[in-house]
Parts: sequence; C-alpha cells; structure tokens
Amino acid sequence: MLRFLFLLGPTLLFFFFNLFFLCRRCFDAYRVKQRVSRMSVVPGVRGTGVEETREPSFLQELGEVPRCTAAAPARLRGDPWRYLVGITFCLLSISNAMQWITFGAIVDEVRLYFNMSSVQVNHLATTYVIAYVSIVFLSCKLYELTGLKVGIVIAAAANTIGSSLKLVAVYAWPNMTLLYMAQVLNSITEVLTIATPPLIANRWFPEGQRMIANTVLSSALNLGCGVGVLVPTFFVTPEKQERKHFANLFWFQFSLCACVLLMAIFFVPSRPRYMASYAAARQQRGEEKRLKAVRDIFKGHIGQSDGELEQHEHEQQQDSEQPPPQQQQHQGPEEEGDTYLTDENDEQEVQPINVFSTIMDSLRMLKKNPSFAFLMIASAAELGLIWAVATVLPQCLSPFGVSEVESGWISFLNLVFGTIVAPFFTHFVERKRQYKTVLVFIAMLLTINMSIFVFMLVFGPSPHENRTYYVVAAFILWGGVAGLCQNFIMPLMFEFVIELTFPMAESTSAPTLMWAACLSNLILTVVFGEVLGEHPTRGEALNVFMGATLVCFFGGLALLLVYPYGRRREYELLMKERDETQQFSPPLQE
Repeated sequence: MLRFLFLLGPTLLFFFFNLFFLCRRCFDAYRVKQRVSRMSVVPGVRGTGVEETREPSFLQELGEVPRCTAAAPARLRGDPWRYLVGITFCLLSISNAMQWITFGAIVDEVRLYFNMSSVQVNHLATTYVIAYVSIVFLSCKLYELTGLKVGIVIAAAANTIGSSLKLVAVYAWPNMTLLYMAQVLNSITEVLTIATPPLIANRWFPEGQRMIANTVLSSALNLGCGVGVLVPTFFVTPEKQERKHFANLFWFQFSLCACVLLMAIFFVPSRPRYMASYAAARQQRGEEKRLKAVRDIFKGHIGQSDGELEQHEHEQQQDSEQPPPQQQQHQGPEEEGDTYLTDENDEQEVQPINVFSTIMDSLRMLKKNPSFAFLMIASAAELGLIWAVATVLPQCLSPFGVSEVESGWISFLNLVFGTIVAPFFTHFVERKRQYKTVLVFIAMLLTINMSIFVFMLVFGPSPHENRTYYVVAAFILWGGVAGLCQNFIMPLMFEFVIELTFPMAESTSAPTLMWAACLSNLILTVVFGEVLGEHPTRGEALNVFMGATLVCFFGGLALLLVYPYGRRREYELLMKERDETQQFSPPLQE
C-alpha cells in the first residue's frame, strides 16, 4: 500500500502540473497569435515604417544585427549531396553502435575464448560512456577547427582501425588487452558521432527537412544497437565459438567499417555548395573564419618569409572587401541577384584556438541561459535513465521469470520500434515547433508508463503461475511505449537546444547535452547495479523501477522550467522579413 501511494502521488502531481502548463501554453499562444496578426511583417507592403520592426533580443545582447547588402532576396536550397552525406553518417553510426554492444550478446563465448571474466566483458561496453564523459569537449573543438568532413573521416578511420585490432586479437594474440584497445578507438568514433546529427541537419538540410533529418540521423545509433544485439548471435553461439567463428564476425564488422571510411572520404564534401538556411549560412561563415585562422597559425609556425606574410595580408584585405567565399561561388548567370548576408560584428565570431574554450563557452551559456541548464537536467533524467535501465534490464526482469533471450528481444524492440516510427511523427512537430510542449507531454507519458509498469509488477501473479503476464507487460510498456519516448526525446532535445543556444555552435551545444545524459547513465548504471547485486530479488528489481519512475518525474519538472526560446527561428524570420522588405524598397546608400 505504501508503494502504491508512493507512486500515485508523484504521478498525479505531475499530471496536474502538465495540465496547468498546457492550458497556460495554449493561452499564451493565442495571445501571441493575436499580437502577431496586428503587427506588420513586411513594412514596405503594409505601410509601416522600418523603425517599427523589432530586432531579436538575443542579437541585441550579442551586438549582432544582421543586415542585407543587396536588393534581391537570398536563395535557399539544399545541396543534392546531402542525402549521401546523411546515408554515410547513418552507416558510420550504425557500424560503431554495433561494435559498442556486440560483446553483450555473446558474453560467455567471449569470456571463454579471450580468457576474461564476465565483469571484464561488460566493461568493454562501458569504455564508450567513460570516453564520452572524458573527452567530449575535445571533439567539440575538433569540429570547430577542422570542419565537418575531416571530423567524419577521423571518426570513420578510428572505427576501422578499432575493428582491425579485433582481427589481430583473433589471429595473433587472443587477449583482452587488444579488445580494450579496439574499444577505446571505437569509442573515439562514438564521441565524434553521437551528438553530430543536429550539426549535419542544420548545415546540409533546408528548414523544412531539418527535423526529419535530425530524427533519422539520431535514430541510426539506436538502430545500430538493436542490430548489434542480434548480429553476433548469427556468427558466434555456444555451439560455434572457435577462432573461425569469431573471425567471421570481426571480418563482417571490418568490411562494413572500411566501406564507410571510403564513403566518408569520397562522398562527403568539405561544405555544402548552397545555403540551406539563414542559420546554416551564419554558422558556416563562422566555421570558415575559424578554419582560416587555423591555417594562418599553421603557416606562422612553419615560418614564412616577410614577402609571403605581406602577400598574405594583402590577400586577407582583398577577401574582407568581397562577399564570403561560399556566396562567391553562387554568383553566376542564374544567381546574380543573391543577397549576401553579413553581420556587423562578424570578426567577433572567431573564437580563440584553445581546447578548453569549449568548456568555457558552455559554462558561460549555462550562466546566461538557465533554460539550457534545466534542459541538461532533463536530458540526464530522461535519456540517461533509459540507457541505464536498458543496461540492467535482464537483471531486473529475471526475478519475474523473463529469460535473457526474451530481455534481448525486448531491448531490440525498444531500440528499433521507435526508430521506425519516430520520423513519421516528427514531421508534424516541425510544422508547429512546439518542442517544449511535446517534450513535456513525452515526459508525462513516460512517467505514467513507468508507474503502470510498476503497478503491474507489484500486483501481478506469481512468476511460477503466469510468467507470460510479465513478458507481455515488458514487451508493451518497456519495448513499445518507452522505446517510442526515447526515440522522440533525443532529436527533439537536439533541435530544442539549438533554438535555446543559437548562435552557439551546434558542435558544442548538442554534445554538452549528451554529456549530461552519458554522465547520468554512468552514475545510474553503477547505482542500479549496486541495488540489484549478484542475485536480484523481486523487491530489489522493484526498487530500481520505482527509482526510475521518480527520476522521470524530476526530469519532467526540469522541462517545465525551460523557457521555450526560439532564437534560431527568430533569426531566420528576421532575415526573411528583411529580404522581403528589400523587394519593396530601394537599397540603402552607405
């Protein structure tokens, strides 16, 4: 009875909190709609003076007021290569996730062949999480300094080298040392890919395709984990655990990684040829400035003659008088009237070439923007919790008569079902851009789902009498509903964090969000493991699920405290408005 009241109280409280929030949100949306309908969107059309238009508040704070320098509007279009870029990244993420989880499905066979303990085999997957928490900020700076293509190639190369070390371990030295070295290299790939989907979606895909692209790219990780649970069982089984069987598995992984590396080298351009959106153009200009600064530093270190330095300074002066390089290449017979978007203080966008500057940027953003901090807490509570429970799920369900094979299929459904369904629903979310509303609803649904799951476990029959009852409940509530929530939360949080922190680089904001989730995953996995022990009982498993329900509840409360800034959207609307204004008014003479 105490457990029933313990769970019912937070669930009802969270429900009424969300009901109040949704009602207030609808009322605020109605007021904003009424205000916008009375405002002029294009001053030149409706007769309103230019002085009546309002600049985005965050641009005023940064001292950045974009302006157009031509009379014709900018042309936005997606690069045709964006689909190959997306496919290449999805295959990279899938191949890396398969290697992340591959040993979890064949623990006994790996333990016997490589002379390891079960704990040591489980720690092979833990290296990924430890690596992400430790070096994620280095990966952020890598993308800022080298660009997207070089970062993807480095990730694919590390993935391929890691898979080749496993072949060496099979043929030359079957020892756990090489397996750990391989996992460390593979974890570098994971660090460079897990939070990269919003960066690719924002730079390469037009505004109407960004959300769907982000969802598909983010879901590739979960799809790879789901496939990685099943693939090893086709090559290595209790009846097939000799060297040739392990070799077949590792050759399959190496072939896939090598193909992805070739695709990253030849099919991923250094940058888009066309401007996908105003926000993408702004971020791309900042990246080009940083890359140019790195090249200048490199040239300075290797030594240049005075004549070369003077010539370089002269070239820089000429470049400053011309439009940005990505816009120069668009000039042609068909695009002579394109608008060049510039910022008054563009020179301030070039950040110092310092590895630790990414950490300082994140800390400054957390200090200035409390909503970013609350979203990090929500990410740690929702995503980190789901990953942690997935790690200990076989131990939690074993006291209820659910076998390891059935737990594996439940985890597979949890990972893959949402991956297939999520892209179809995110298209509707993209239309309204109500990220906070949808995230709060998902958090409420996940809390209620976990509460129902616990109720069914508490008041269910004895596992010896009706074991199927618990198998079906876990398949529906954890494999189905929780899987859908997980695959919706990640891409929505990626999009939301970019809206909250724009113009902060996507290579910094999204990894910071995932850092909180991975840290929470690591901590909760250790805590849940200590609670369960070697031989978990029903009471200990229920304690884990009850704790998970409370964590979901607090994650939903953190989401309620996030203010739904739309900084990227505000910037893009302002640029569209100014383009339309330029069509009806002559260009300003400076």
